[in-house]
Amino acid sequence: MIDTIDKPDSPLDSNKFVSVIIPVFNVRPYLVEALDSVLQQTYENIEIIIIDDGSTDGSGEICDKYAEKDARILVFHQENRGLSAARNVGLDKMSGEAVVFLDPDDAYHPDYVKVMMDAMIREQTDLVICRFTTHYTTGRMTFRSNKKTTPLIASGIYDRVSALRAWADCKINSAVWNKLYSRKLWKKIRFPDGYVYEDDDTSYRIIDLCRTVYVTEQPLYLHRQRPESITGTASWKNISDFFRAHAHAISFIEANTPGIFTTEQLGKKRQSYLSGLISLYLRCYGKTKDDTELLDEDLRKMIIEKGKETGIETTGFRTRAAYWMLCVCPNLLMRIIYPLYRLGRPFLHKVVGN
Repeated sequence: MIDTIDKPDSPLDSNKFVSVIIPVFNVRPYLVEALDSVLQQTYENIEIIIIDDGSTDGSGEICDKYAEKDARILVFHQENRGLSAARNVGLDKMSGEAVVFLDPDDAYHPDYVKVMMDAMIREQTDLVICRFTTHYTTGRMTFRSNKKTTPLIASGIYDRVSALRAWADCKINSAVWNKLYSRKLWKKIRFPDGYVYEDDDTSYRIIDLCRTVYVTEQPLYLHRQRPESITGTASWKNISDFFRAHAHAISFIEANTPGIFTTEQLGKKRQSYLSGLISLYLRCYGKTKDDTELLDEDLRKMIIEKGKETGIETTGFRTRAAYWMLCVCPNLLMRIIYPLYRLGRPFLHKVVGN
């Protein structure tokens, strides 16, 4: 168990510096929208730390042009080392007493930092979480009142144990970008260098350091889902990194059951892991650059075995249906049903608004 951080000697105030860390790699079509959303923040006492992680599409030049327009922007160029390394550079360079992250294909609401900072000051909390909306588009994103928001946890203040239990119940998401952190939380923690699924391997360790966590009601973050994202890329490296991150998380829960977590929560996390494996299989099937047929079949067998061990009773309908199809007729699922679902998904999201 990691010890909680010491209580601050003095409260934060509305004039405190907030660091915004933005890792950038080959996101030219989306970068202007992301950077504009930061410059339009109503909370102005910020520094904007951009790490250009070896971009080759002109993204680095866009960052430099923005730095010329606003003295709050600091740009650091480096050879490509991956998202974790880029974020870690930002953490090492930051001056703020609080820090937020922005993925360069996403965007903030204009009041993102202000609302989150006000909540941190008012509640005297270590971590603030806002809701977000997910957008399946390559165009500009907008906030809509009918858009489904996540995470599902109710707004309010939570102590460390309650927050960890909510994370285990999948009611607090692992992504770092819809959260405002006290600087002290990152004193000894960094993202796992060289690995993807870095948020899954980090967020629960941060929550374990908190005295309290506050969840605000407002949806303040626009998250873009795109197939060419890092974790959406099919490769054995991504699959093995997924195994690694979730094995660490499950080990953490096992080590703290029944002290913090219940056996039901451990089971739910294992089922969430199974759902992730199925999603990974659906995205990666037939697309890996290595031994595709062997990899697909090995992953399918692993999913079936994990399903027998953990059960799939509390997973969603799509996950249960996909699992059943993987067991009995995977070719029908992957060659006909799933391609049709992918084709119709953008239309479905427009119709149902989520």
